[in-house]
Parts: sequence; structure tokens; C-alpha cells
Amino acid sequence: MKRVAVLTVLAVCLAQPAIEALAQTVSDQCFAIGDIASQVASWRAHKKTKEQALDQAAKYYKGKADRQAVAGIIEKIYSPGAPHMTPDQASMAFTSECASQQKSQTPRQ
Repeated sequence: MKRVAVLTVLAVCLAQPAIEALAQTVSDQCFAIGDIASQVASWRAHKKTKEQALDQAAKYYKGKADRQAVAGIIEKIYSPGAPHMTPDQASMAFTSECASQQKSQTPRQ
């Protein structure tokens, strides 16, 4: 349990700079961020290089904002020192970070 918590916290910290790009693409759709992170983690688990992941993403994501979001996720998942996450771990970490980010940006009434 401690390992999962540490991995999640680390992933959340690594994801912070990418959130701005992600917000442009999926705004209130944190599940989409989680799905993308899951796919990227799967590519890494299957030994795809960062360059191969970027090429693969270019085939699926055509919009400029989408490409920026995916590139941000790829950067975080492939960054030196980033923990190797399973697709489920990546999905949970990035979805959680997105939800926290949105919650902190929502004005309180």
C-alpha cells in the first residue's frame, strides 16, 4: 500500500507542469486524461521509446491541443527518474491530479 501511495504522489508531482496543456484539451473530462496516461504507460511497458510513443500519438491525435496534451503526458511518463507505472496506476494518478486541479480552480459559493 505504501508503494502505491508513493508512486501516486510521485506521479502527481511529475504531472503538474503538464496540466495546463491538458486543461486546454479535455477541460472537464479528467477520465480522458487518465485514458491517455494509461495508453502511454502501456507503450512504455511494451518497450516503446519516447520517440516511438510521440510518433504513435501523432497518428491518433490530430488537433494541436490534443497533441500538446499527449506530449505532456509522454514527457512525464518517460522523464528520467519517473517510476514505471502500470496503465492502471498511470490512469489513477493522472485522473486524480486532474480532478484535484479542477477542484482547486472551482470558485467556492
